[in-house]
Amino acid sequence: MKKNVFLICSLILSGIVSAQTILKPEIPEIRFSVIDYGASASAIDNTVAIQKTIDICSAAGGGSVIIPAGTFMCGPIVMKSNINLVLDDGCILKALPYGKGNGIVEGSYPNNGKPDRYAHLISGKRVQNIKVSGKGIIEGDGSAWWTAFRANRSIKRGCLIRFDNCKNVEISGIRLQNAPNVHITLGRGSSDITVRDITIEAPDEAPNSDGIDVWAPNVLIYNCNITCGDDNIAMDSGTKNITIRKCNFGNGHGCSIGSYTTGIENVLVDSCSFKNTESAIRMKSNRSRGGGEKNITYSNITIDNVRKPIFITSYYPKTPKDVTEDSAEEVSATTPSWSNIFLRNIEIYNCEYAGIIWGVPELPIRNVVFDNVKIRATKGMEINYASNVSFINGSSISVKKGDAVKVYESAPEGIDFSSGKPVSK
Repeated sequence: MKKNVFLICSLILSGIVSAQTILKPEIPEIRFSVIDYGASASAIDNTVAIQKTIDICSAAGGGSVIIPAGTFMCGPIVMKSNINLVLDDGCILKALPYGKGNGIVEGSYPNNGKPDRYAHLISGKRVQNIKVSGKGIIEGDGSAWWTAFRANRSIKRGCLIRFDNCKNVEISGIRLQNAPNVHITLGRGSSDITVRDITIEAPDEAPNSDGIDVWAPNVLIYNCNITCGDDNIAMDSGTKNITIRKCNFGNGHGCSIGSYTTGIENVLVDSCSFKNTESAIRMKSNRSRGGGEKNITYSNITIDNVRKPIFITSYYPKTPKDVTEDSAEEVSATTPSWSNIFLRNIEIYNCEYAGIIWGVPELPIRNVVFDNVKIRATKGMEINYASNVSFINGSSISVKKGDAVKVYESAPEGIDFSSGKPVSK
C-alpha cells in the first residue's frame, strides 16, 4: 500500500518537538450501495444487508460502502480491510433497540450468544486501512440500555464503534449519539488512528458513555465536539504519541488520562476548550494500575464552570478523607509514577476548586510546571506528595475562600500560598 502520511508534532516537556507520523487509510475508488444488496429505510433490520455489502466490497479488493439518506435500523456489523463505511448526509444508522428478549424478539438488538452480553454496533479486529466517514449520524438509542444497566450492572453493553488490533484507521465527519456504553473505543494493539471533525453527544446522566477511549499509540484527535456522561476522552494503558487538538468539550468528566495508566507517555492536548465539564485536565490512577506515566502537556486551554479543572491523583476512584491516613507502601511496577507534566497558557475561571494534585507517599508526582496559568476559583488548590512543582511566567490562583494553595509533603515554588500571586525567586 502506498504510504499516505499525516504529520503531527507533539510537544514534549523538555521543549523538544517530536514528529509523529500517522499512516492514513487509502481506499479503492469502487463504490457499493447497501440499497443494491437489500437494505431499506423501511426494513425492520438491515444488519444482513449491510454486512453482505461489506463482504462483497471486501471480496472485490475494497472500496466504499455507501449508506444513503434515510433511517436504517441495524445490529452488529463487522468491518473488513480496505473498507470505507460512508454515511451520506441525511443518513441515520440506528442501533436496533434493547429488549428484554435479549435479541430473540424480532427487531431487537441480538446478544452474542450469552444473556446480557452484546456486541459492538460497528467493530473490527485485526484489519487495516479502514474508515467510517460522511455527514450522517450513528444513533445508539441508549435510553433503554441505561435504564437496564442501572437495574442490572452485569449487562455488558457494546460500543457504537470499537476497533482492536487495527492499523491505519480514520473516523471522520460523522455524528455519534446516545451510545449504550462508550461511543468510540480505539482498542489494544491498534495504531495509526485519526479521528477528526466528529460530534459526540449524550446526556450527562448516561452511564459510562465516554466519548473516545484510547488504548493505542500514534493517535490524532482533531476538531471534535464531545458532550457525554463520562470521560469526554479517556487515554488508558498503551496510549503513546497522542495529539488532541482544537476540540470542544461540554458535559463529561474531561480530557482524562486513566485510570489504567501503565506506560502512557508523550501526550499533547492543545488548543481545546472545556465548558460545564465535571473536570478538565484529569489524570487518575492507583497503585495497581499505573507505572511510567510521563511527558504530558496541556497547552492553550480555556476552562469555564468546571468543578475540578485540574485533577491529578494516584488514588482512584477515591482519595483518602485525610492526607495523613494513608501510609507509604513498597514501590512496585504498577505504582503510578507521574512525571514531566507541563501546563501552559491556560485560563481557568468560574470554577469551584482551583485544582488537586495528590500523589502516593511512596512515590510523589514529579516535575509539574504551571507556565502562564491563570486560575480563578471559589476554593484553592491542594498539593499533596508532589515534588518539583513550579509556577512560572505569571501563573496565579485567585480564590474567594481561604488560602490559594494548601500543601502537604510538597514545596511548590513561584506562588504565594496565601494570596496565590506570583513570587519571584
